[in-house]
Amino acid sequence: MGTRGDNAIKERPGAFERQQDPATIRYLEEIGVSNGWECLEVGAGKGTIAEWLCQRVGTAGHVVATDLETRPLEAIASPNIEVRQHNIVDDDLEVNRYDLVHARYVLLHLKGWEAVLKKLVDSIKPGG
Repeated sequence: MGTRGDNAIKERPGAFERQQDPATIRYLEEIGVSNGWECLEVGAGKGTIAEWLCQRVGTAGHVVATDLETRPLEAIASPNIEVRQHNIVDDDLEVNRYDLVHARYVLLHLKGWEAVLKKLVDSIKPGG
């Protein structure tokens, strides 16, 4: 049972996303994210970038969106998204799977960020 407040959270990006998304999207366009890519969005928040990635990679691609709180992500109506409640510090991550790994401002908040960064790099497939 959702409330009007819950729906507002799912439907409207917050101030941070509104400020950061245009630059992030320009960067993702510049590196060539395209149809068929396998993408990982770590710390996906309200899901604005995960949703953009779903549209960009099309039905031939796949997006895994992770966060500790997944409620906002569950509102993304796309057949090519997998939402995971995931703790990037403690939980495992696939190796050599993704063309793109995106984690905006996540590492800044973590102790042991170096180990997390290695885990993220290891999850990128050769050529990703």
